[in-house]
Amino acid sequence: MNKFILTEELIRQVKLPKGIYIRQFKETDFSSIQVLYEKEGWMTFLKRSENALKAWENSNITLVVLDGDIIVGLVRALTDGEITTYIAEIIVDNSYRGMGIGKALIDICHNLYPNTRLDLLSTDGADDFYQRNSFRTNMGFRKSY
Repeated sequence: MNKFILTEELIRQVKLPKGIYIRQFKETDFSSIQVLYEKEGWMTFLKRSENALKAWENSNITLVVLDGDIIVGLVRALTDGEITTYIAEIIVDNSYRGMGIGKALIDICHNLYPNTRLDLLSTDGADDFYQRNSFRTNMGFRKSY
């Protein structure tokens, strides 16, 4: 998989609250990532843990947000590098929402591949966040196996 390198320059381009930082995912982060999935009720990632870890390892963009050494947010995305970057998952822990962390994750995804559009599927309650961040509504479908 074609991975990027998260540079200091990319991080400086986004605003983060004091004490919060973003870095690339490491396999040792996975149990903390699963905690965020569980808090959101995204149980597929717990039931299919091995597949979920492989998905993280095989994705182009894999970032975690930390407050100290506690993971409080994440983004996993796929891209062709030319037309589309698809945000597969983006989560910010409920107690850290409204601080600009989700926006920072989206901005880094865009800054990594500035010529691509960002696509995602929104969950209930998140539509306002995406609309505030210049996303427009686009119908989507999902089929699970």
